[in-house]
Amino acid sequence: MAVVTASGIGIHLGGEPIFSDVSFKLTRGDRMTLSGRNGAGKSTLLRILAGEASNDSGSLAFQKGARVALHDQRPPRGSGFTLKQYVFTARSDLIETESLLETLEKRMSEGDHSEQTMRSYSQAQQKLEVAGGYRWRDDVLIVLRGLGFSEQQFDRELETFSGGELTRASLARALATGADLLLLDEPTNHLDISTLEWLEGYLKGLDAAVVLVAHDRWFLESVGTAVLEIEAGRSRYFSGPWHAWRREYAARQLALGKAIEKQQAE
Repeated sequence: MAVVTASGIGIHLGGEPIFSDVSFKLTRGDRMTLSGRNGAGKSTLLRILAGEASNDSGSLAFQKGARVALHDQRPPRGSGFTLKQYVFTARSDLIETESLLETLEKRMSEGDHSEQTMRSYSQAQQKLEVAGGYRWRDDVLIVLRGLGFSEQQFDRELETFSGGELTRASLARALATGADLLLLDEPTNHLDISTLEWLEGYLKGLDAAVVLVAHDRWFLESVGTAVLEIEAGRSRYFSGPWHAWRREYAARQLALGKAIEKQQAE
């Protein structure tokens, strides 16, 4: 089943089209990279998918209940959080579920065994189990460690971190959401070799659809399974790794050049 299906998406700025007729379908395990010049609309497309911008034409259809998370270059929002608290806000739904379970367990220990209480407890417990049970917190900490944060940094206030560290914190929060559709705008910024390798392995193991914008071609080659090319306001979807798309793109450019030369000669 498709996590997201885009059909003829288009958007205008000041009456001029940024892009139009963008179409693709992504299922779990698909990792689509975006290719296009600066200003082609790659980041804009991510914000449309995240619901932060509206498309002027076309339609988007998401899998029912799909969770969407966006990481971009904006700094973390909110203040007064420690690093761990900030990243844990990605799963506020599970924190609320744990709190509900505690409340219901207290009621049951006091003798409340009504059908409504038992049903609510069963539903909350099932939701938590689907998310990995109580070990979901450990999974979040694994992400923090994988992105290069140490245990000593977990309880530091966000305001004490550098700009690059805050960018990594934002990436950690996006990864921790358990999103069905993960949107990553330049996720390789401020990563060293070890954290970059960890991120590659993490993304390839995700049971989710991923859309990537990055300038690191080695990263795109390692992670991507498809390419959406945006050029001159139009799009072309290519199913396959980055290097295969590059070959196909080069062949098209060569054929176009020969056609232009022939036309000029005539």
